[in-house]
Amino acid sequence: MKPILPEHLLDLAALLKERVGLHIRKDGHAALRIAVTARLDELPEIDDAASYLALLRSEPGGDEELRRLLPLVTVGKTSFFRDERQFRALEAILPGLVSRAKGGGRKLAIWSAGCATGEEPYSIAMTAAEAGAGPEDVEILATDLNPEAVVHAARGTYDPRRVREIPEPFLSRHFDRDGDRFHVRAGLRRLIAAIRPHNLVSSIFPRPADGGWDIIFCRNVIIYFDTPTTQGVLTQFHNALAPGGYLFLGYSESLFRLFEGFELTEVAGAFLYRRPETSGRLGAPAPLPAVPARPHLVPMPVQPPAVRHVTFAAPERAHTPVPLPPQAYPGTPAPAPPLAPQEYLDGAVALFADGRFGAARELLERQLEKGGEDLSVRLTLANLYGILRQPDRARESYVAALALEPLSAEAHLFYGIHLLSAGDAEEAALELSRALFLDPDLTLAHYYQGRCREAQRDVARARLSYRNALEAYRRRPAGKRQAFLGYYPDIPEDGSAFARAAEYALAAL
Repeated sequence: MKPILPEHLLDLAALLKERVGLHIRKDGHAALRIAVTARLDELPEIDDAASYLALLRSEPGGDEELRRLLPLVTVGKTSFFRDERQFRALEAILPGLVSRAKGGGRKLAIWSAGCATGEEPYSIAMTAAEAGAGPEDVEILATDLNPEAVVHAARGTYDPRRVREIPEPFLSRHFDRDGDRFHVRAGLRRLIAAIRPHNLVSSIFPRPADGGWDIIFCRNVIIYFDTPTTQGVLTQFHNALAPGGYLFLGYSESLFRLFEGFELTEVAGAFLYRRPETSGRLGAPAPLPAVPARPHLVPMPVQPPAVRHVTFAAPERAHTPVPLPPQAYPGTPAPAPPLAPQEYLDGAVALFADGRFGAARELLERQLEKGGEDLSVRLTLANLYGILRQPDRARESYVAALALEPLSAEAHLFYGIHLLSAGDAEEAALELSRALFLDPDLTLAHYYQGRCREAQRDVARARLSYRNALEAYRRRPAGKRQAFLGYYPDIPEDGSAFARAAEYALAAL
């Protein structure tokens, strides 16, 4: 194995912080080591971690290699029972799905796609076990792109820091302690059919022996794909799910304006995507919508996406892993179903169109207060604070958005635009550089980077940025890889608008 010293990990963490704003604490260095080891195994010409760092800092190949490393680095974000609401929802839907699978003479099939070092599939297995399901009822497949992470997941051994999110009764029932290590017990392992490498960007998706998957977990993975790749993966998921099956995505991953094959469904306070019972297989993903003729207007849906609210009776079980919300229990008055973040956003868009920015701000603040953090709401609200001349609150909201998802090119882009408007050209240029690292075809970021260089009186680099904007527009006329999550009524999303602006700026310099 090629040597990776602690100082190499410190240098790499500093590089990631500088280039993309990703903060990796020392307790995340183990996951960082796994990611670097996986990349070194793919690069036989690189002898050690010091040479790998030199590659990352090199021109022009360093950026491309860093982009290959990033999806592997994110395994450090995993934890047991990450997003408690989703595991409440899983507990609520399990009995009905197990019963349906048994009625069809098969096991309930669950796929953890992007299992990282194993915390997610073992959390799923514990939830199933606590609901009374055994190996004869459920089979779980765990896959990940990173082969080193897969080895770690298959080993099923964790230090005390990694298991601190597991409730004590679960820890006692499902893990054995050996000194300072915790080992997954054989009884829980029997629910895991296999743990193996798999690349979601491939033409072959795994399928259970009988029928389709009842549940697919793929959380915080598709945010690293561009729009066509995301739509292709979602088409594969849709076709691989059994009718009525559920797709669990990360809290910052919305399919709004991106993919319409699923029903948005609220279960026990979590929002899931469900394949309709009557839907057939999908063909190739539909082309992206055309750029609107009036680029200063943000395209808005005709109506908000429908949300299917589902209430389940409390499942019968010997143990209770996570308490269900009151409405899941018979005899308890159910409160009004909560709105999905997308519904709040749609309401805010309608208020935008009427120029009622203050009311839109109040609506989004209410959503964050009642529904918890959401990346699209955070970004929209940050932009609104800027429009309402509340720069401090705008900055706080952008920082909160980046804490939710530090690898969001959109968040870095609009934070940079905000900083530039506030007169901080140096910090703005840094944020825009991070956005461009994550999406080199972001015409808007190249243009605003030129504005930053002009503010810094650096004419040569301003010209270069404007030329880069024109080149990015030629490569990708839409101006960006992915559809933006938030709403920005004061900034056109159209790449052609910024290409024209870059031409005018070049002519003036």
